[in-house]
Amino acid sequence: MPLGKKLFFLIIFISLTASVYAQGNYKTRHLTESDIERVRAVKALLYGIDTKSLRETIEELEKTRYPQINLEMREAMAKTYTDIVRQINVKWQKKKEWLYSMVCLNMAYLQFGGSQGTPGSATELNRLIRQKLKAYLPSNVLKQAGFLYSLE
Repeated sequence: MPLGKKLFFLIIFISLTASVYAQGNYKTRHLTESDIERVRAVKALLYGIDTKSLRETIEELEKTRYPQINLEMREAMAKTYTDIVRQINVKWQKKKEWLYSMVCLNMAYLQFGGSQGTPGSATELNRLIRQKLKAYLPSNVLKQAGFLYSLE
């Protein structure tokens, strides 16, 4: 596998599992019924893309250090993905899977402190994804400790 592809999948993996990995020193936090309904709504938006069961997703969120922030991130990712699928009329399953991976990659970019950068630093699709993610995330989440990650 080319190095670029390996790096791409590593970033997605880190984005989706970093919170779960940090669970070691934290006890499980149970989601409320309202939170579980929000998870159901996310799962509905990602039908055919997210293959985890509702129970697996709930357990994964409950094991994170910041379940509410992680749920807000998943909601933003699901809404962003759904908007773009509709906006550019994505029909093919592989293209939908690729698009969702791009949404995950851009969420990781934001979590690691990435910004819009110089005008030529991102593709039009990446700019669109980041714009939508920021619109769907709570306004203060980009500065919260539970959202940002550092490799230091």
